[in-house]
Amino acid sequence: MSSTQIIILGGTGDLSKRKLLPALLDLFARGMLPETFNIIGFARSDWTDGKYHDFVQDTISKYHSGHNHSEEILKEFCKHITYVQGSFDDLSAYERLQSAIDVFDTSHNTRSNRLFYLAVAPRFYEQIFRDVVGTGVGEEAADAWTHILVEKPFGSNFDSAKALDQQLATLYKEDQIFRIDHYLAKEAVQNILSFRFANNLLKAAWNNHTVESVHITMTETIDVGNRPGFYEGVGALRDVGQNHLLQLLALVAMREPTEFTPEKIRAERTRVLEALAPVEAGDVVRGQYEGYVASDDIPDDSQTETYFELKAEVATPEWSGVPFYIRSGKALDKAEVSISITLRDVASGMFETESCDSTGNEILLTVQPEQSMSITMNAKAPGLGFQLEQRTMSVACGCAEDEIKNSYEKVLYDAIVGDQTLFTTTEEVLAAWKFVTPIIEQWGNTPLQTYAKGSVGPANSIITTN
Repeated sequence: MSSTQIIILGGTGDLSKRKLLPALLDLFARGMLPETFNIIGFARSDWTDGKYHDFVQDTISKYHSGHNHSEEILKEFCKHITYVQGSFDDLSAYERLQSAIDVFDTSHNTRSNRLFYLAVAPRFYEQIFRDVVGTGVGEEAADAWTHILVEKPFGSNFDSAKALDQQLATLYKEDQIFRIDHYLAKEAVQNILSFRFANNLLKAAWNNHTVESVHITMTETIDVGNRPGFYEGVGALRDVGQNHLLQLLALVAMREPTEFTPEKIRAERTRVLEALAPVEAGDVVRGQYEGYVASDDIPDDSQTETYFELKAEVATPEWSGVPFYIRSGKALDKAEVSISITLRDVASGMFETESCDSTGNEILLTVQPEQSMSITMNAKAPGLGFQLEQRTMSVACGCAEDEIKNSYEKVLYDAIVGDQTLFTTTEEVLAAWKFVTPIIEQWGNTPLQTYAKGSVGPANSIITTN
């Protein structure tokens, strides 16, 4: 990999502290960063390089205490870090940023690649997009690339996402834009493609002839915590439904790509998202946990959902008629991310009797809290008679030493090497918003149910009654 400078816009923010700086340290310790690299933290605090190094070391100690890296490695890592003070609305700050970039390039007699990571609130995106190009700090050279990494949410509805994308298209080429859905970078999520396309057992039973229903679940036991200001007005559907959960749906329903390339994989995900049928009014549930409005940052009449369910359908020949139930919420009884595929009951012949109680097989892919896969099948029950019972075979996805535990390692590494497989395309983002926006626009017609903390969610569930 050629010389690269990684510029973190928002270098002292929560994302940098919890995810980016620990991930970069891990990549450095693995030897997975370019031999010549520089990390520039860009933020408003009036700090020196030394002060920022202290911040980095304190951050690693607090948020990455089990890293097992030596003090020598951490100190060596900090030698590759500089700091630039400035705010996003100050053009002179970009001049200081350019100077820092030039100092590094001059000292190493190179023209570095430039990776801009927008670890900032989405309201700053448009201005930063313009200023990075307008000031020349993001100019792409003939022999060096410039990549822009953008966190979700990418827009707040279809129109805002389309406007933001149109602005990006006038400033950058598509191969420069890396729209992050870090959930795609999790090991277990990437493994979905392996489960599906590297095993004939699953490849042969993956369409509406054999699949009865699909359940995609993302639940948390924690509430909004210290994020009420962010969460209010955003809600669960925008926060995780439009991105994480629809991407999981796309991975479950996509056809096998003709080639294992970023272009082919992303095209198949897009095809699924574009085929999502409009959701009927009765196929949506939304809820809010009791006590949500107790925070001073949240109005007493808040209509923001902390829980949602919906039934979706992928209107393609292979999936027509199969319900995809999507469920997510906060302050629930358990924390889980899973995909459950229920197959149709095909017991036949001697099993089609009142004495043989068969059921459809189930495939369960668990992403969190552990990574595992299980298959529930019919087998003979012990005893003199002939009755069936369900048996489950489980495979735990063991944690190898080289496993990526912080998905941002994969995000950063792929952005450096230019692999866009795990990043969403314009078409994916717009297709997801096209599906979700009408649901949000009709929220006022969908009763906001309340549910107790630690419960399974609202009482009127479309999932438990179907």
